[in-house]
Amino acid sequence: MKRLNKLIPVVALFALLPLTTPALAKKDIDWDKRLEKGYHQMSIGNYAEAVKAFGSEVDKHPESGAARTALGMALKRQGKMGEAKSSFRRATEVEPGFAEGHYELGAMLENDKEFPEALKCFERYLQLAPLSSKKQSVEDRVRFCKQKN
Repeated sequence: MKRLNKLIPVVALFALLPLTTPALAKKDIDWDKRLEKGYHQMSIGNYAEAVKAFGSEVDKHPESGAARTALGMALKRQGKMGEAKSSFRRATEVEPGFAEGHYELGAMLENDKEFPEALKCFERYLQLAPLSSKKQSVEDRVRFCKQKN
């Protein structure tokens, strides 16, 4: 009986592991490294291969705003604007705290003259990344979108 009492806490601990591991795993992913192959393909102008690489990461991690944003960037470079916009929009839905998704979606919306929605995206970007090197440029875009409303 004493052995069983010692074993119960250990079994209980292992029973909790599946509940905590996925949450930890998501935060532990180094997305720069994970998306490196696709970014390399984009840098050499091989957008189709970049789409494949980023698409593979989206398939493995559909909850990743980083992977979906990268996929959108490659699609945009291929000239597939509708697909790119959808990928950016989905990035902001699956990971609302990922700033770059909001920026990229805002840029697409601004280009499509959807100024109220673009404004929301740029404002959200500034909330999420207040120290961004793009801060001044995004603030200018916010003013522009407000003027167009």
